[in-house]
Amino acid sequence: MGHVFYSTSETPESDIGNTPAQGFDAAVEFGERDLDLVNALQISPRAPWSLIGASLGIDATTAARRWQHLTDTGLAWTTAYAPEFATVGYMRLRCRPDTVAEVSARSSTYGCVFAVDRTSGRYDLQLSVAAESPAALDDFRVRWLAEHPGIEEARLAVAVHQYSDGSHWRPRALDPTQEAVLTEGDERAPGAPRRRRGDRELVLALGADARRSAVELAADTGLSDATVRRRISEMTRSGRLIFRCDFAQQAAGWRVNTNIRARIPATDLDALGAALPEWPEIRLCVVTADDDSNVLLIAWLRTPQELIALESRLLHHFPTLRITERSYTLSALKRMGRLLDPRSGIAVGHIPFDVWS
Repeated sequence: MGHVFYSTSETPESDIGNTPAQGFDAAVEFGERDLDLVNALQISPRAPWSLIGASLGIDATTAARRWQHLTDTGLAWTTAYAPEFATVGYMRLRCRPDTVAEVSARSSTYGCVFAVDRTSGRYDLQLSVAAESPAALDDFRVRWLAEHPGIEEARLAVAVHQYSDGSHWRPRALDPTQEAVLTEGDERAPGAPRRRRGDRELVLALGADARRSAVELAADTGLSDATVRRRISEMTRSGRLIFRCDFAQQAAGWRVNTNIRARIPATDLDALGAALPEWPEIRLCVVTADDDSNVLLIAWLRTPQELIALESRLLHHFPTLRITERSYTLSALKRMGRLLDPRSGIAVGHIPFDVWS
């Protein structure tokens, strides 16, 4: 069974995050070779199957077939986004108990809301929102909150500087020799910061599947095949276009999501930001403008007990850091535009991640 793709207007709001994915086994798990393949595609998401296969010691046909199985079952997927186009905010919501399901379902239908989590603690929901500008982010907040009388409290933290996100995180399944096959010749280069005709359309087209061919992308964007290839190369090398390969974390053994908010002196931020992306648990490390915290961390853990160890390490390595809030993700409903089955983490749909929506 393949993915079901909804548009914003077509998504059955009452079903998102409440109904288990039909035809999927919530107990399904990744095999070791599946995680190897995901790791390879995280390193080089658009590499030819011959190169992916060479890094894994398999042929191109086998690599492509395994990936097709993972995408068809919703166990893994690729996407793309352009960070320069967005102002990112992390919105926490406290709702009336009888409206939590409705608010989380409706929020998942917005293209600019790229992640939705139901959480423990004071707030019921955390939304990750990307808008074209600070004013657009404010406009979304004002309009959206007005539509939901069940929301009793809302708090918005704006991302100021990002040290790492899910595109940097790796399961560390490959050895250095395998990684070298995929990173040879990979280097960053400066790129023009201007937005050109077709950039938005190209980013949106890649958001559904970062491995789409240049021919398919050209048909969607109105650009030529050659222009598509050149744009992707330029934007990727300059860091203006980010690819990522995600997967059903529960199926792969990371069964715990935790959100940690902390305060640390500004003089210590860069040391924190240099160290934490190397920690295997850390998925996101971002500086935020918030009331009593200036850092947001998101970590993937295998057991709840690992949260205690993680906090202990943070306080040991960064004595000036003070944890101000922690929450546990009870259900992840959406990530980077993918609608997720909350029980298994399997992708069951896609709403384009669109900062212009």
